[in-house]
Amino acid sequence: MLPTIRRFPQVESTQDTARMLLDVEHVNVGHIVMADSQTGGRGRYGRSWLSPYGGLYATLILKPRPLISIASGLAVSRALDGFDVHALLKWPNDIEHEGRKLGGILVERTGEVALVGIGVNLDGEPLSSATSTRRAGANVRRGDLLLAIWQHLEGGEPGEDLLASYRKRSATLGRRVRVTVEHQRIIEGLAIDVDEAGRLLVDVGDHIEETSSGSCEHIG
Repeated sequence: MLPTIRRFPQVESTQDTARMLLDVEHVNVGHIVMADSQTGGRGRYGRSWLSPYGGLYATLILKPRPLISIASGLAVSRALDGFDVHALLKWPNDIEHEGRKLGGILVERTGEVALVGIGVNLDGEPLSSATSTRRAGANVRRGDLLLAIWQHLEGGEPGEDLLASYRKRSATLGRRVRVTVEHQRIIEGLAIDVDEAGRLLVDVGDHIEETSSGSCEHIG
């Protein structure tokens, strides 16, 4: 089934707009809020997400499910495969191409639904450390990419082991990482796995640290 898309020229945040529409209009699971630009786009921990014209900014309204963030990352990377852009997944929620940030995912829960916010740089790079599908040599239309993401996320693969698929596309596993978690605690070591709850397992030398959230930096 195809989604119902609500498109806006500009919003503060597609996440907030989706939340508002859930309250005042008849939108629900199966709807997508899409904007040409955002004035107050955000990532995890309320960090600013620069959202100029020329990117894909959308919030998918979905039924909550286990490992939805991991499933969403897989859907974006698989959708990009269709445009010959090979993207990897940096834990916990970044999309990377050749070591540069191409996009990101923000999953929030409101009421009985999950809001899956997706941002992908298409025609330009808002930061010098970022990249875009255009830089990767692909001419990607927003609507085509959005539909492909929806189809991969809703369809998945029969009998798929999400974690096994995620591990194959991980840019983080096997790398030395520095993860800043709550209260600015630092975990530094070798990223060895992602467990059934989506937590990153880091070998710090004398034991294994588990973290469900944090800011992850690749340092080796």
